[in-house]
Amino acid sequence: MTAEKYLQRAFLLARQANPKAIRPNPFVGAVVVSENGEIVGEGFHQQSGEAHAEVMAIHQALDHGTKLETCTLYVTLEPCSHTGKTPPCTDLIIQHRIPNVVIGSLDPNPLVSGVRILEEHGVKVDVLIIPEIVALNDTFNINQILKRPKYVLKSAITLNGKIADNTGNSKWISNEESRNHVHQYLRTAADAILTTAKTVIHDNATMNIRIKDQPEQELNLIVFDRNLDLLKKENHQHSIFYKRNKSFIYLVTDKTGIKTALPNVDIISIPMQDGRFNLEMLHKELLARNICQVLIEAGGSLNAAMMDAKAVDEVYTFVCPRILMDNVAINQFRSSQNQTMDNAVKLQFLESMTIGEDILLKHKVIH
Repeated sequence: MTAEKYLQRAFLLARQANPKAIRPNPFVGAVVVSENGEIVGEGFHQQSGEAHAEVMAIHQALDHGTKLETCTLYVTLEPCSHTGKTPPCTDLIIQHRIPNVVIGSLDPNPLVSGVRILEEHGVKVDVLIIPEIVALNDTFNINQILKRPKYVLKSAITLNGKIADNTGNSKWISNEESRNHVHQYLRTAADAILTTAKTVIHDNATMNIRIKDQPEQELNLIVFDRNLDLLKKENHQHSIFYKRNKSFIYLVTDKTGIKTALPNVDIISIPMQDGRFNLEMLHKELLARNICQVLIEAGGSLNAAMMDAKAVDEVYTFVCPRILMDNVAINQFRSSQNQTMDNAVKLQFLESMTIGEDILLKHKVIH
């Protein structure tokens, strides 16, 4: 087998992890290969605070009686070199005198200098960057490099770009299969949904995860609610206030010193800046709560504000076979600012998918 094939095996192992179980850590897979090309140990990171992939692979190889001094370690991500919840993986590699390490992607965390440390201790390190391995840790990379969660914006639109009629009614633009896709993939991958109090009150949506033949799952909810309308008694009956055991509703406001007795409701106080919330402060607050990936499900105004703030990384658009011929109907992006073609937001096409009569378009935002 080639180095690429061993890294591909490590990549497939890494993908087995539950992203929410390993947050804020990255996906990592590792295999130990003997001098005759046999895989003698393998593993992947499965739970934050527990053994890293390299540790599992090395220990499995030792259990097989392998002499690690003649082996090569293939790992999808540069081994960590700092002490966090677990000791540095570089120490274990050096301790067992593994002579060769092949890495499929570099760690953007500034605390990590695994390649340098290994080479200083005589380990031969080959960095073989594989795009699909890098892409697997897109959320982690954004968290580390941009110091904010990854934001995915989801909309269901008519053929002419409307997300609701002039009363705000959007039920239903997309078909049932598309809505199921949102729950099974987009909401399941997210640590929280971001929306506004206006949307919550108008739609009375539960904002959890509902997949056919499975129990409903909780999901954190972040609500821009400057006036704290959701704390008013008349709004306590809304569906978002279901019994939560481990998830929270985070109300974002510029008011300070506010407390609430509502269970699992947390107030995040963020100052306003030029008439908008200071998103950089919000990013830090969310990462501190281990919210690493956020799904935006909101109206056109918030969609536009997040896009204008360069806080959207991917756009998932369900284009549906309907047309709303009403100039007052709500656009996917609703803004009063003037914008020329020269400064239009540029997107990179990722994938398309037909879901019944709907078409799902996936794009990456080019910042």
